[in-house]
Amino acid sequence: MKQVSKSFPGVKALQNVNFTLKKGEVHCLIGANGAGKSTLMKILSGVYTKDEGDINLEGQPVTIKTPLDSMALGISTIYQELSLVEELSLAENIFLGNYLKRKGGIIKWRQINDEAKRLFSLLGVSVSPTMQASQASMGLKQMTEIAKAIAAECKIIIMDEPSTALSNDEVLKLFDVIKLLKEQEYTIVYISHKLEELYAIGDRVTVLRNGKWVITDEMKNLAQPDLIRHITGRTIEKKANIHTETKREEFLKVKGFTNQKIKNVSFSVSKGEIVGLYGLVGSGRTELLRAIYGADPIQTGELQIDGKKKSITSPQKAVEVGMGLVPENRKTEGANLDLSILENAFLPSLHSFSKNSFVNLRKMKQVMKDMIEKLNIKTSGSDVPLRNLSGGNQQKVIISRWLINNSRLLLFDEPTQGIDIGAKDEIYSIMKELSNGGTSIIMATSEIEELLSVCDRVLVMFEGKLIKEFSQPSHYKSEIMNIAVSG
Repeated sequence: MKQVSKSFPGVKALQNVNFTLKKGEVHCLIGANGAGKSTLMKILSGVYTKDEGDINLEGQPVTIKTPLDSMALGISTIYQELSLVEELSLAENIFLGNYLKRKGGIIKWRQINDEAKRLFSLLGVSVSPTMQASQASMGLKQMTEIAKAIAAECKIIIMDEPSTALSNDEVLKLFDVIKLLKEQEYTIVYISHKLEELYAIGDRVTVLRNGKWVITDEMKNLAQPDLIRHITGRTIEKKANIHTETKREEFLKVKGFTNQKIKNVSFSVSKGEIVGLYGLVGSGRTELLRAIYGADPIQTGELQIDGKKKSITSPQKAVEVGMGLVPENRKTEGANLDLSILENAFLPSLHSFSKNSFVNLRKMKQVMKDMIEKLNIKTSGSDVPLRNLSGGNQQKVIISRWLINNSRLLLFDEPTQGIDIGAKDEIYSIMKELSNGGTSIIMATSEIEELLSVCDRVLVMFEGKLIKEFSQPSHYKSEIMNIAVSG
């Protein structure tokens, strides 16, 4: 791709970007949210058409105007939000739109299932091809998408944040499959914000920043601090979380919480304290947050706030007592992407800005303006649809919602998932500032470094049970990880 440019109304998304691929390499594409990574790959996959520039494939100029053009050239994209049809079998998904047929149009179901089984075997996966996609784990769905790309006889596979919803074991399996694909001379474009993944599997890396090409080099030539500097345009120093013993007043107490996913969980959170929940996928972290927030019912147990027993049977009641939830999937559970920044931010607190059913829009806009400045939300104004913002800025809008509502307890579920390293640093700073102001925070995350740099205490969960507490987590990294794996 040579000198590729693309503009949208009011935004120069790409400016004269160069991007090259070698046959059989894993080429990592990285940059902050809004750097132009997705736009560049959407041009290659035919979702967008370029305004300027050239694309050559195997030395020949090619025209890509639609996804069909891209597929015909052997380019396949596996998006972060997987595109499988849940009601169909894995085999049907692999050959969807490309069914093997006899003369007369009769589908060769046996051959489709046999071929799907062969493709899974090639990827080192043992599974029934007739399994319905809705029954498959995220890791198996990812493998199905890869099998789909191989079945379509692609040459280039674009993987957009492929590890986001995978467990540690599934990520390692994905890496094994990528190595297999490399040996068979498939070319992989790997997009991820997780730097350790790039160093684990990448051959070369291209960094974009603000729609411009910054550098292309071999991974082995770039130390992590240098790569971070290229991504952000600044140096981000790793700050140790210095633990100081302070006597804090208890704010939240959870006693004996039990339902189908969590078993007799008890713990407390003090005012201004950040408590981390750590464990593998399925350990019960998310389920515990949902139970505290009233999104999932509990069978037994009680919750106290400021020493008083509270019955939280719905998210609405949780909001009323001063809780706010920043969920794992902000796009489907945390926001309405078609509403504006302003509308999203004021959803739970409209009553505070209205009188006799009339909202005080002027006051709301002023509050939002202050919030945009305080949280450094990159936007041209509060009337912009939320979907136009990068992931990190969307997350800040959801956080602003609970600040506007004066929430005293914030529940964060994977707060920096899919967010670039610069935005992560900003969100950590926001959390620390909130805790310094007396806000209590519970954060569930699968990123151990996130826990060590932000949390005052860490609670480790395993199979729905709370099994260990660490009051100085930065001293116990290996032990925290081992207990999370073995229980």
